[in-house]
Amino acid sequence: MDRPGPAPWNPDRAWADPLIATLVLLILLLGGWNLRARRAHGHAPASAAQVSLQGRLADLALAAPRLLGATTGAALAGRDPRTSLSRLTGWDQAVLAVYAGDQGELPRGETLAAGAPGPFPAVWAWAYAGRGPAPDPETLRRVRQGLGSGYAAGLLEARIATRQGGDPKSVLARAQDWALPRLMGLVAAGLGGVLLILGGLAFMLYLTLSRPAPRPTLAYGMSGRAVLIVLMGWFLALLCAGQAIQVLLAALPFLRPLALPLTYGLHAALGVLFLCRAEGLPLATLWARVSPAPHGRALLAGLGYLALAVTVVAAVAVAVSPFLHTTEPPQRELMEAFTRLRGPLALTLTFLTVAGLAPAFEELMFRGFLLPWLGERLAPKLGPRAGWHLAVAATGLTFAAMHMQPMGMPTLTSLGVVLGLAFLRTGDLLTSILVHGLWNGGIFLILRLVG
Repeated sequence: MDRPGPAPWNPDRAWADPLIATLVLLILLLGGWNLRARRAHGHAPASAAQVSLQGRLADLALAAPRLLGATTGAALAGRDPRTSLSRLTGWDQAVLAVYAGDQGELPRGETLAAGAPGPFPAVWAWAYAGRGPAPDPETLRRVRQGLGSGYAAGLLEARIATRQGGDPKSVLARAQDWALPRLMGLVAAGLGGVLLILGGLAFMLYLTLSRPAPRPTLAYGMSGRAVLIVLMGWFLALLCAGQAIQVLLAALPFLRPLALPLTYGLHAALGVLFLCRAEGLPLATLWARVSPAPHGRALLAGLGYLALAVTVVAAVAVAVSPFLHTTEPPQRELMEAFTRLRGPLALTLTFLTVAGLAPAFEELMFRGFLLPWLGERLAPKLGPRAGWHLAVAATGLTFAAMHMQPMGMPTLTSLGVVLGLAFLRTGDLLTSILVHGLWNGGIFLILRLVG
């Protein structure tokens, strides 16, 4: 059996083809199992313990007109939240029931409350309809926890305080202290997004008028079969890394807050090992190929490509939204995991993984390796322009497929295309790493702000 050595790997087709077929079968089986598990989790009711990230966003959207004024709040919330959030379930549905009751929409609120979990229907009925016994302190604590101690929880507690002859002002003040910083943060993020879109349009014009720089010349010598084996082997590592780390966490449960950094670190290390072994190069040599010094201009260009990425992804999201009949955000499980993180060590390591390790590794695999490998082979057949553009599109699509989020395919593909263009135009992988890292880091911080 041929093995990768100092020279680029070119496996014998006699054994490589059966191996590739086996890897395809394993990926289909494991990938299908993962997608079914995610779909089942996505269709399940919201957690019986607490409101989800989507429910918190609903809470803030419904609170915005009250706290920021009708005009500003409506602009922040977008279309009528009662319509766009009508498919929420569990504690998320309880948030909608509180706002319906507070606005005097008792029939609608009662219908929503009936579908909420735990003691919430009885508490809502006593607070807004005057039916049933008054809730005890432990029941109120469970409801407050279920509502995420957000603004909806404050509205419900203020209503209960009023019915019990107390003063609701202090309760509403605490709820306002929860909501206002988050709303102001979202307003700032929205303004930042608008500025980035304007900058992206200007940068798009600049790229259109400027002369393209020479494309990177990176001679990867491994054969097509070697590339398939490396990529599919790494993808299998991605599918299996989570299960391997879960076994470790069962033995060492104190490491559970570090599950994401450990999982991603394992499959990133395996991916780099596969690539370096197959190409017959140490990591330092491979890195010098894709990120030649100096980096100043390439890093500065990264800010322009970040603005372009925001512009393109926003445009694609708006274009495809009428055809995606779901309120479920892509990568919901990962987003929920971000909001549940506790402790400075877990937060720091997860942020470094999301904004540092993940962008560096994924850009090395997709833009530093797969893009030039494809471009160098397609350009002689299709012409330089068509060949490299097709390579950018193919790697963008592969990048999106790797995330196994069908609803996120359009936006992830468009992000991957911009990242490919960034590497193609600058010849420095640090540009696309910077764009990817700022993108991931920004989303992480916004999710932490809301959660």
